[in-house]
Amino acid sequence: MRPDGYWLGLVGGLLVLGMSLELVRRRHVRGRLAIAWVVLGTVSVFFAIFPSALDWITRTLRVQLPLNLILFAGVLFLLVISMQLASEVGRLEARTRRLAEEVALLRADAVRPTGPFAALPPDGQPGGGQPTDPHGHD
Repeated sequence: MRPDGYWLGLVGGLLVLGMSLELVRRRHVRGRLAIAWVVLGTVSVFFAIFPSALDWITRTLRVQLPLNLILFAGVLFLLVISMQLASEVGRLEARTRRLAEEVALLRADAVRPTGPFAALPPDGQPGGGQPTDPHGHD
């Protein structure tokens, strides 16, 4: 590979590492995703500084081209990230549903009268008011 290709890899790795650290610092990315992005940036910088390590891994795994190994690793990385995000979405949907049910129960309690006068009919007289026939008969 030409030297300018290594510089491009180094700049790209530093960019990914810097952006991931900044997102973690601002608390936009948390947990396992943050670790994954920081590791990706660190590995990118490492292979940009030591390209012979990538060549050695390529030969050891008997992959024909280093680019094939990088693309395969990238697809695996994105698959893992996608699965992690799908898991997080499912967890958040369950949490949102539970919170919506709790809010509905709280609203129902707020509308329902409570206290010593809760059992009084609308006219305010205990035991008052005769039951009315829905058909209008006495």
